[in-house]
Amino acid sequence: KPAVLALSHGSRMAGNWLNTGEGGISPWHLEGGCDVVFQIGTAKYGACDKNGELSDSRLREVGDIEQVKMIELKLSQGAKPGKGGILPAAKVTAEIAAIRGIKEGEASISPNRHPDINSASDLLDMINRLRDVSGKPVGFKAVIGAYGWLDDLFTEINRRGIESAPDFITVDGGDGGTGAAPMSLIDNVGLLIKESLPLVVDMLKKHGLRDRIRVIASGKLINPADAAAALCMGADFINTARGFMFALGCIQALQCNKNTCPTGVTTHNKRLQRGLVPEDKAKRVQRYCETLRKEIGTIAHSCGVFEPRQLRRYHCRIVQDDGRSIPMNELYPDVSQSA
Repeated sequence: KPAVLALSHGSRMAGNWLNTGEGGISPWHLEGGCDVVFQIGTAKYGACDKNGELSDSRLREVGDIEQVKMIELKLSQGAKPGKGGILPAAKVTAEIAAIRGIKEGEASISPNRHPDINSASDLLDMINRLRDVSGKPVGFKAVIGAYGWLDDLFTEINRRGIESAPDFITVDGGDGGTGAAPMSLIDNVGLLIKESLPLVVDMLKKHGLRDRIRVIASGKLINPADAAAALCMGADFINTARGFMFALGCIQALQCNKNTCPTGVTTHNKRLQRGLVPEDKAKRVQRYCETLRKEIGTIAHSCGVFEPRQLRRYHCRIVQDDGRSIPMNELYPDVSQSA
């Protein structure tokens, strides 16, 4: 609660949005008055009925919240693609149970995939259901590995009509992190953002969908240089979780799932939470975001453009293993729409 309150207030003061994550939307996300992106994960927390199935009535309730500006369907995340999760029973308090729509005091499992999405057609059906019921823009988040499914998806969009497309795609890099994932997945599975982001942007251009679908980049984009590089690669927006975790005081103790976080960020233990004062941390959240934006702008101006979204691949060079660099636009040449 203290961490989310700090993020909510700090995000409102800085003028950025706050993604709920897959755990549902709480009063604490809304209290600060910031714009909110409601994320739906594989367990459908916050949008499910008592049987764990997606609920149109709960979606409408979310859609009625003015602060909720978009809905993000989480397919996978960079820290553990292809892996589900478990919320320990000790962390399922009465408040958390009500927010997520699950039973108090019982461990809750998030599947490693959406059981009701088995094809590109199923994914588009789900996106359009979420959009029709909630009345909000809808996109999806995924870490990229094998990418043939994107060709299938974009082909199906063009077959159905451009209005069937997701409003955005969040490309999560394999560098995404969490304290509750196997190291074998954290270190080895999923393409890094510097490879997956140009790939997705180029595939959108190839299928003539780049102007229809916005691209959000995430995955260890903590500092201005990495964020600016992602904009050069073609991102429209940047998400960062780790940067804001550091602003809250995270020391990477890797106890996120144990209810023993020593800095009070991911625990319900009142004694540990005392170390996280929302009023103080909200200001740190604000300053981090404002400083990040300022420094990205400084980089953009140094490259000769008026604002960061004008950055292009020719503004960036990629350092190779031998220490020499190559222009990004040579490594990833511009792709035009196919005939």
